[in-house]
Amino acid sequence: MEYAITFADVMTGLIGIGLGVFGWLVKNWISGVLKSNEETKVQVKGIDKKIDERIKALDEKTDQEIRQMEKEITDFKSDFATMFVLREDYFRAMNKMEESIRNIDHKIDRLLLKGSGKE
Repeated sequence: MEYAITFADVMTGLIGIGLGVFGWLVKNWISGVLKSNEETKVQVKGIDKKIDERIKALDEKTDQEIRQMEKEITDFKSDFATMFVLREDYFRAMNKMEESIRNIDHKIDRLLLKGSGKE
């Protein structure tokens, strides 16, 4: 008896080959996706590193500016008493000055009267 190749035998072989090719294509597609995923992870890590460096630089710059502002505020506080006068202090000083001017005016009047001999 001789073996005859039947349609079922041919279809079984073709289906086996088709499944093998399909499996190989899926495997290659999945490995490509995984490789792309790894490349993306590497890129993200690089971007994260750059962002961290920028954030650190910004933090340092901000801290330096804050220290500078604190120094300026401290300098301003120390100069505050000499640069600005409270309203009450101003009125007190002006009243004292007016009193001094009245005293001087009174003394000048007495000198002038004494000089003219009318006192």
